[in-house]
Amino acid sequence: MNNMKQKNITKHFDQPLALPIKKIITESSRVKTFVFDFDFPGEPGQFVMTWIPGFDEKPFGIIKKDNEGFMISVAAVGEATKAMHLMEEGDLLGFRGPYGSTFTIPSKGEIVAFVAGGYGMVPLSYLAQEARKAEAEVHLFLGARNKDELLFKAWMEEIGVELHSSTDDGSEGYKGFNTDLFQEHVVKREERKEKSFDRVYVVGPEIMEMKIAKTCYEYDIQFEVSLERYMKCGMGLCGQCCVDPTGWRMCVEGPVLTGEKLQQVSEFGKYHRTGSGKIEKYPFADKIVKI
Repeated sequence: MNNMKQKNITKHFDQPLALPIKKIITESSRVKTFVFDFDFPGEPGQFVMTWIPGFDEKPFGIIKKDNEGFMISVAAVGEATKAMHLMEEGDLLGFRGPYGSTFTIPSKGEIVAFVAGGYGMVPLSYLAQEARKAEAEVHLFLGARNKDELLFKAWMEEIGVELHSSTDDGSEGYKGFNTDLFQEHVVKREERKEKSFDRVYVVGPEIMEMKIAKTCYEYDIQFEVSLERYMKCGMGLCGQCCVDPTGWRMCVEGPVLTGEKLQQVSEFGKYHRTGSGKIEKYPFADKIVKI
């Protein structure tokens, strides 16, 4: 399996396309979804560069929900995204893209697992929809701080995803981390000699992705991960999102990498680069058993 080969997207916007906001949905106290009446191209795992007038341009994962259209979900964490949360229906946002590599769509009858931590559910939601259309059996290990931050829970239940929720505070589902819940599930399947997952898809904080990767390597399960790195241009020109030692650009060769490809990224779980290009070591880097 070689996820370096991207799908052929017929439409592509390399200059900002201004779109009015059709609808704004409040998902939680920190996340809003912006809906647009436009058939924007893109596949699960890809992203758009979004221009927030007067502030900045930021990458966001593509969501294309049936009967809703093109959407992006945004957490208010910085100046630009907080400004977006103050926008109203009818206001304009600029879009370039789609960019990046894609997730593999499961085949009919495959048993797959999605592991999403917090905002990681955003790119996985579109994939889950397409996986269910393909008649794959989907298990979702959805983790958040509390039950109010379990993104797209109702949507996932509606399309027939088997939900395994976990919350840090125990307000819903398993009390603890979804990484532990996933590992327990894999171990039980092994003990019962049940078929393992055909593939696992992982999106979330890097410490979470690293733990899931370790479990998948241990039990020989294929997996794909979306690796977040600071992006400036989104189209492979600036080199800001390159990873060591391969030099792969996460806006072109990534952000979706297979487990096989991920083994070649030496910085995974150890460090990343800030907006200035400075290497910043993860505080958890020395506290986890290396994969």
